Amino acid sequence: MKPDLERKINADGLIVLGHNPLTKKEILELISNNTVTGDYEYNGHRIYKTFMNKNGTMIGKNDWDSLVEGSWSVFSNGCLSVKWQGYWEDWIALAFEIDNQIKFYDLESGEWRTTFNKIEKGEQSLEVN
Repeated sequence: MKPDLERKINADGLIVLGHNPLTKKEILELISNNTVTGDYEYNGHRIYKTFMNKNGTMIGKNDWDSLVEGSWSVFSNGCLSVKWQGYWEDWIALAFEIDNQIKFYDLESGEWRTTFNKIEKGEQSLEVN
């Protein structure tokens, strides 16, 4: 069954529907040393690209041409932690693979945080089209 995230189903609801969160190993295999393209809602629909260095550092750029560095880690329970040095929002979230995308459920706010729509191998251009 495809979950309807527009109706604000939460992480517990996804698990009941048979969608288990990604494990630490799965997340690391997907994003470590790769470039992710994603989206989020902030004053409308926003797009960003971020290089997730295997050493836990990252650099991201959004469609407002804002470039920010930060750090990331994955806890043993599979939660991804993202901390930015600038004014972008920090978060800790569970990751779910749905429709060939990685969707993140923020454990602090109880909201869907962001989606990784595309994962490219290695360090790629951060230009957002």
